[in-house]
Amino acid sequence: MVDDFEKEINLPNIIPIFPLVGVVMFPDTYLPLNIFETRYLKMVDNAISNKNRLIGMIQPKNLNKSDEKSAFYRVGCAGKIIKFEETDDNRYLITLKGLSRFNLISEKTNEKDYKEANISWENFSKDLNINAKSSDFSTLKKTLKKYFKSKNIRANTDAIDTFNDYNFVDQITMICPLANNEKQLLLETTSISKREKLLQTILDSYISEENISNTIKH
Repeated sequence: MVDDFEKEINLPNIIPIFPLVGVVMFPDTYLPLNIFETRYLKMVDNAISNKNRLIGMIQPKNLNKSDEKSAFYRVGCAGKIIKFEETDDNRYLITLKGLSRFNLISEKTNEKDYKEANISWENFSKDLNINAKSSDFSTLKKTLKKYFKSKNIRANTDAIDTFNDYNFVDQITMICPLANNEKQLLLETTSISKREKLLQTILDSYISEENISNTIKH
């Protein structure tokens, strides 16, 4: 069944992965990256030379925990390079468009010194056929404004009111300074409706903590 699925969507089961702490990507979102390390410049060179132009984004785990079996979380998201620019100081400025999440099966460092992973797409087959229904996200937007205020984050609240993209939840998850494990939990939550409820809960908890802290100070 796994083989049939991979054949149907024509995706490889081995892709390069780019580990970044605190960075997650979701299907149908856009992630700009500034590439400057030699090994990752090579990774981009190789990805561009392939027809699919895929790079997998994945979060490293806390390596201080001796009981971890893997240095990475088990779920990441693959994105296709849709924009590429080379700078005068030999950096690459690229933009990935999120395609599908994946399960990490195994990983290794290749001869070019970057990571390649054996992955499975099966658990996230719906990522390729998203039912894109827009919404006003009114409750989440109100909570988001309170969260920004509690964190002293300057934001264009008028612009927030205009957002109605179906994946507003995912975009907010990517840009908000949430804890790494919270971002990972949202990434691993299968449906976007469940992610909305989870994000609402997480933001509410931050607001409550700030309110309690302010009460104690006064």
